[in-house]
Amino acid sequence: MGSRGYSLIEMMIAIGVAAILTATASFYFHKYQKSYRIEAQTRLLFTELLKARIQAIYQRRGTRVKVYADRFQVYSSLQDGATVHPVQTHLLRYPVSATANLDLAAGGNIDFDETGVTYCWGSICLESVPGYGGVDSVVIAATRVSIGKKGAGDDCKTENIKLK
Repeated sequence: MGSRGYSLIEMMIAIGVAAILTATASFYFHKYQKSYRIEAQTRLLFTELLKARIQAIYQRRGTRVKVYADRFQVYSSLQDGATVHPVQTHLLRYPVSATANLDLAAGGNIDFDETGVTYCWGSICLESVPGYGGVDSVVIAATRVSIGKKGAGDDCKTENIKLK
């Protein structure tokens, strides 16, 4: 034992500690990445709703946002259908749910009139992501679009969402 260097046991302990630290870091990185994606999707929906409201005021004509469970579409007017195509379509990584007045199966219409007022009150929430992200819900009122976080295990109701 007169030679200097590491023994096999010391090397195995060092490799074991490094493996444990790498596994822990990987777990937290994936959790952070999922939280980031959830927040990014929520903020995208929030931003597009605000832009549609501002466009309605600026252009002095109504605009429409149709929200489905897996995507949402932005229209430059209150018309949609076979002859009118959306200005933008955004696919959603995480499915969304909404309050009862927004039927996502048929495309929940959120219409802003020429003054930026909407009569489609309610909330839109990301499904099945408890504990992730700082925000996961968008609340729509007559003259305001807000972002927030719903309580753990709560339904997607406006009264269950804490606004940020």
